[in-house]
Amino acid sequence: MLDELLSGLVLTGATPDQLRERAETLYSWATDAGRFELGPGVSRAAVLSSAAEDYMVAGDTDRGLEVALEAKAAAGPGEYEPHATLIAIYVERGDVAAARAVAEEARSGVASDPIVADLIGDSFELAGEFAQAERIYSIGLRGASRDADGIWYERLLRDRHRVRRDQNKPLDGFDEEFEAFTGE
Repeated sequence: MLDELLSGLVLTGATPDQLRERAETLYSWATDAGRFELGPGVSRAAVLSSAAEDYMVAGDTDRGLEVALEAKAAAGPGEYEPHATLIAIYVERGDVAAARAVAEEARSGVASDPIVADLIGDSFELAGEFAQAERIYSIGLRGASRDADGIWYERLLRDRHRVRRDQNKPLDGFDEEFEAFTGE
């Protein structure tokens, strides 16, 4: 039953109305415990974050912000994906100061989860906040390992190299590692 519900929510090239409808469905799954029970390993915060992202992509950043704040409030210890969503929405709205404050709250998540580091760093990079993006990517790299985190380590290495290049900074150890890895 859940698989059928989820398959109906996969939208490629979705319109804003379709995204809003999916966001509303996700929101109801996360908030109406009387009608919906989330499965094992599915957190209320993660479902709310997905709904918030859909609202943002649909252009409804006000509603996206409301839902992202709910997601952050619902996050359990060590759950930082909602922070990444909230940062993306703040950046989209042009509130970089608020995004930085949330990034500071999520610092331990950035250091322990390379996916969160990549998501948060990407938001700052897209906003042209290259120094902040570099900082996030660097923290993520220091907490990641090539063996355990594989592709995410490589992505952080690549992303950090790119924002440092965009800032015309000289090569450092991570940049040299990236260039040796890619043959640049």
